[in-house]
Amino acid sequence: MTDFPPLPVLGKLTPAERELIEAARRGEVATPDAPVRAEVLRELLLGRRGPLDPLGVRVEGARIAGTLNLDLVEAGTGLALTGCVVVNPVSVRRARLPWLDLSGSRIAGFDGDGVRIGHDLRLTGVRATGSGEFGAICLRDARVGGRVYLGDAEVTSEDGPAVYLDGLACADLRCAGLRAAGDGELGAVRLLRANVTGQVVFDDAVLTNAGGPALHADGLEAAGDVWLTSAKITGAGEEGALRLIGARIGGEADFTDAALTNETGPALEADRLHAGDLRLDGVTALATAEDAAISLLGARIEGQFNAGAAVVVNRRGRGLSADGIRVGDSFHADGLKARASGEYGALCLLSAHVAGNLYLDGAELANDTGAALSGDRLGVDGNFRANQLTAEGSGEPGTIRLLGARIGGRVDLEGAKLTNDASPALYADGLHVGGSLDLSGVKATGAGDDGAILLHSVEITGQLLLDGAELANASGPAVNADDARVGNYVDGTGLRASASSEWGALTLSGMWIGGRIVLDDAEIRNDAGPALVADRAEVRESLVLRGIRATGAGEEATIRLLGARIAGDAHFSGAELAHSGGETLLSLEDVLVEGKVFLPVDVVCAKPVRGPHPGTMELDGFRFGALGAATWQEWLHLIRWHTAVYRPGPYQRLAAVERTSGHDGNARHVLIAQQRDLQRWAPEGIGGWPARRFHWLWGALAGYGYRARRTAAALLLAVLAAGGLGLWAGQVEEGGHHAAERVADFAAPAGTRCTTVELIGVGLDRGLPLSPGVRGRCDLNTGLDAGQVFTVAIWAVQAAIWALATLALVGYTGLVRKTG
Repeated sequence: MTDFPPLPVLGKLTPAERELIEAARRGEVATPDAPVRAEVLRELLLGRRGPLDPLGVRVEGARIAGTLNLDLVEAGTGLALTGCVVVNPVSVRRARLPWLDLSGSRIAGFDGDGVRIGHDLRLTGVRATGSGEFGAICLRDARVGGRVYLGDAEVTSEDGPAVYLDGLACADLRCAGLRAAGDGELGAVRLLRANVTGQVVFDDAVLTNAGGPALHADGLEAAGDVWLTSAKITGAGEEGALRLIGARIGGEADFTDAALTNETGPALEADRLHAGDLRLDGVTALATAEDAAISLLGARIEGQFNAGAAVVVNRRGRGLSADGIRVGDSFHADGLKARASGEYGALCLLSAHVAGNLYLDGAELANDTGAALSGDRLGVDGNFRANQLTAEGSGEPGTIRLLGARIGGRVDLEGAKLTNDASPALYADGLHVGGSLDLSGVKATGAGDDGAILLHSVEITGQLLLDGAELANASGPAVNADDARVGNYVDGTGLRASASSEWGALTLSGMWIGGRIVLDDAEIRNDAGPALVADRAEVRESLVLRGIRATGAGEEATIRLLGARIAGDAHFSGAELAHSGGETLLSLEDVLVEGKVFLPVDVVCAKPVRGPHPGTMELDGFRFGALGAATWQEWLHLIRWHTAVYRPGPYQRLAAVERTSGHDGNARHVLIAQQRDLQRWAPEGIGGWPARRFHWLWGALAGYGYRARRTAAALLLAVLAAGGLGLWAGQVEEGGHHAAERVADFAAPAGTRCTTVELIGVGLDRGLPLSPGVRGRCDLNTGLDAGQVFTVAIWAVQAAIWALATLALVGYTGLVRKTG
């Protein structure tokens, strides 16, 4: 067996060095008052100075001269240089040490590439400077069985990273209070693909980089929590100040009260981040990025997302962008203040999904060139609450966008203030709400043809609440809810809406409402069209417009309900309707109200009138179950004097309602009024001049078939006239003869006077269809001029009797009714 000579060691040790060696053998801390050569430390760790105490080599407050090179060293004991000054860089590349402690020391750099440390690596309070692409402190691919401590350290690099920890594996990474300043695209502190089985702590850290990220941790894997509470992260460039792209955090990522700043790019880039909880409460993120100040695209948060009272500002792009994010619990952003620029929004949640609730109470969102909140296709299994939200948007996308979003519970925007200068303040086409949509007290100002609030084709299982809301649009509708479906009721009590749209201020066309719709005391104004349009709407209970004040303009009615279906009552009591152009106030064409209609005459007839006011109402095809507040006389007045054109339908429906109520006399009165108005307002519907004259005569004599007793009285008068003509004819003499005289026979010569009874009988015989049989004894003498005159007169009476008899028969049997 060959004996190798002992390895050479340094000679001529200084007293300080001998003191150090003796302390290491006894397990004591050495505090030499003179410099110690770095080579002595290397010899100790290599075992060249004999066996050492397991407590290791421990030096305090010393100056280490030369270069401490421990590359590839496999030491049996650890090394502690606490409070020391190490003149040259420390290198422990691929070394193996039980532990290493440089706490409080000043070092010219630390290269621990691939180092293996069995327990802890302590760099707490280190003051380190360096340069190069691998950093002033480098632990690339290092393996530390315990914790890595960098708390309160100050690390500076002039041309590269300050701390390089790519691929580091350790139990915990403790960097609270770290001060790290680097330069360049690689980042000031790098943690790419690092693997930490416990926690990563950067609380109160101050990280800066003038040319790239301040903290670059893409692909970081931490089984515990990652804390950056109250940290100050200042970076530059398009890579972002803080990067956590693709990072996986088993616990919570807590950035509470952190300040993230980047004047030339994003503040936080954390796309595809996977974390237990994410806390951004009180974070301040200031950025100038084309993408987003905070980017969380496709992130997955197993628990809660918190951004309460955070402040996010981006001068060129999105604010907080979380498109496609998945949150396993709730999303809390109460009091969030986000200001951004660009199309997509200060807060972007496109296609995001929140398994719990989403809270934005008191948030302030603003965008000078786009949306404040982009939530298209957003899914929230619980409630979406944004009470007292303030949102300012600009441009076509809308201020609050919820197109195609699906909310499992309620949506609360009570007291929110929403504004947009070019498009809807609330843009929610196709929104599905499992509970209620509460817009109570909302102040919304929008612009454009889509409306200040756009709810086209929304589905709301509960209620739609607009009570006390104040809505304005100077270039379009206030609310557009065409084809919406509301499972319960719509409450717009006290609503204030002003608009300028030919389509209407409130457009509810095709809307389906499972309960009632209430607009009590609402005030709706439109200077270019209708105030309320609800064509083809279906209301399963009542329509309640008590005390509504509605002002319209243009060619359409102020309130238009064409073809609407109302299963309950229709209340218009106390309504005040006006039209700036003097056109129709209320259009109920083809409307069906299965219950009662409460429409007092003063709604459309504020003062007694004595003439037609065309255009006040349209009632053609209007059907209703019964009259409420209005009497049938008042309703007839509305039909006669306040409809645009004559239509028979309203008369017929009123008559049917009265007949159903057992008031046949009222029904006949209504139908007679219909025929009179036909003659007055639409005579062309009767025919030519002869037909119109006959129609007038028919009305005078028979009440258009609805007053048969008048016909019977006229028939009796005609019979009396026939008998009177016969009696009169017997008193007229001409040339010794009478106009009516006895017929010549063997018993009576020609010219013999008839008896009074015979003369009356002649008139009746001539005039009545059924002859009493007296003309064989006494008859008119047609040889005389007077006899001819009486003959013609009785023919006229006979024709009248025939006509009146026919009218009487028709009137009593009801076989014919002229409806006009």
